[in-house]
Amino acid sequence: MARREHNYNSGRIHRAGQEKPGRHTKKTPPAEPAAAPYRPAAAKPRKKPSKVLIALLLVLALGVGAFALLFGFLSGFFQTGLLGSIDNYKPKEYSKKDVVNILIVGIDNEEGRDYGAGLGLTDMILYANYDLVNNKLNLLQIPRDSYVGEEVPTGGTGKINAVLISGEDSRNPINNLVGVIENQFELPVDHYIAMDMDALKTIVDTFGGLMVYVPQEMSNEGSYLPQGWQWLDGNAAEFFVRNRKGPGFEQADLARLDNQRHFYSALFRRFMNLTPTDIVKLLPVFEHYCNTDIGMKDIFDLAYSGLNLQPENVMFCKAPGATDPGLDPSGQGRSLYFIDKFGRGTPEDPGVANLLNDYFRSYGQPVPAEQLGLPDIQIPESLPLYSPNVQVMSSVQEGEGGAEVDVEPHFA
Repeated sequence: MARREHNYNSGRIHRAGQEKPGRHTKKTPPAEPAAAPYRPAAAKPRKKPSKVLIALLLVLALGVGAFALLFGFLSGFFQTGLLGSIDNYKPKEYSKKDVVNILIVGIDNEEGRDYGAGLGLTDMILYANYDLVNNKLNLLQIPRDSYVGEEVPTGGTGKINAVLISGEDSRNPINNLVGVIENQFELPVDHYIAMDMDALKTIVDTFGGLMVYVPQEMSNEGSYLPQGWQWLDGNAAEFFVRNRKGPGFEQADLARLDNQRHFYSALFRRFMNLTPTDIVKLLPVFEHYCNTDIGMKDIFDLAYSGLNLQPENVMFCKAPGATDPGLDPSGQGRSLYFIDKFGRGTPEDPGVANLLNDYFRSYGQPVPAEQLGLPDIQIPESLPLYSPNVQVMSSVQEGEGGAEVDVEPHFA
């Protein structure tokens, strides 16, 4: 493996002993990086910023030695249990010494609506299964428009992202969402982490920017990012993780979920270079935006267990399914995502039952599709299914130039 060299003044990307095409050579001192060629759209009224992936950094951080320290410090800064405590709906088939399952939600408080303290639509839902024995982290992305059925309170939308604020448990609203995860997916939830979706720009700007690989040109309503490595400030990062329209985004939110994995990768690399100054700067951000029911002891245990987590042991996938207004059981033609339980017997169309059995039940018994509580929606053979797109972090990094590429912190 090539030795990585750090030049904390360059903000460049390179491999030790190699020249990067189109970049400076080692004989020529690099110039200070120019600002990312992000072109924002004209200002207009909009929702509050959605930093969909910021909660995930708490999970990815488990594999970063420097961030383990931050994770421990943060135990005294979380707004503990703002969404209440979890009632365990089902007995666990495992020991927390073997595996821990964390539900991570990003809450988007739309301007002009009074949801109540800490409440809002859960526009990011991520289920994290951390295998402590084998040191593997598997992450399930659940699309925000996933259909949960008419019997689940959603305010008439039918979508999973409205369950938190529409459910019957107002004292412990996290149980509204946990109940759906445990009953419909047959996945146990041990803890939750909730992040207000206003943190993205603050986190990125606290870092002084973030080097992110943009997999495709992005252009929407006057905002623009070119393809390739870009130095993003908070505004540009917000556009990158939020955008789901324009050329190349015909799959809308599903394409955005895949795109966001490059942001995960950037955070993973960045946290490998955390400094004590970074930690001090981040503390008030998490104090303001994050709450969880994870106690101090569990935080330290998780952080310690994840010190050696490697990119090849971090897996992403999303719940497979289909979209079609004609599938809406209510006849309203709502824009919904219908999770496919059964699949079509191929790696691209495995069905969510097989996906969960393969990656999320290492310490439990397989659960057949018939036992899942997801709505029984018959998806016609003629309708294409969206793949779970199973990827490990290292394969995401391969598309960026390889795991050995250094993305160095930039200091003004």
